[in-house]
Amino acid sequence: MKVRTLTSADAEAFQALHIEGVTNYPTAFLRSLDEVRDTSPDEVARVLDSGKIMGAFAGETLIGLAGLAQNGFASARHRAMIGPFYVSTASQGQGAAQALMDALAEKARQMGVLQLELYVWAKNPRAQRFYIRNGFEQVGRIPRSVIIDGEECDDLLMVRALDR
Repeated sequence: MKVRTLTSADAEAFQALHIEGVTNYPTAFLRSLDEVRDTSPDEVARVLDSGKIMGAFAGETLIGLAGLAQNGFASARHRAMIGPFYVSTASQGQGAAQALMDALAEKARQMGVLQLELYVWAKNPRAQRFYIRNGFEQVGRIPRSVIIDGEECDDLLMVRALDR
């Protein structure tokens, strides 16, 4: 398993995996399937060339993706948000999520980040267990974080200190 920062050269594989993720787990993404599908190739390339998205590979195949966005305000640069975070259904349970999380944490430390934050759907106990195993703790709940097809979905806010 190899993890690296994605670039515009990975745009087609990234877009296909992103569409798979939004199709299979719409509550795990803020963008709808239509919004993801309608994203232009140039926009996908721009996002990937920003250096904020990492990918997990099995051989040459992209099987997982994870975003890391450092807060841009001077007083909050010690914080970074994880998202999106997705591993292909066919590859779940094979270590890709852990490899991505380890790589994100290392990248965050190199950026001077002290705290990772993420949102996870309140009805996704598998993801919550994974995050807890990785040192995250729930610090809040956001009611109606997203509404998908009329269903109100709560998210949990989870935080992991990297310096403790």
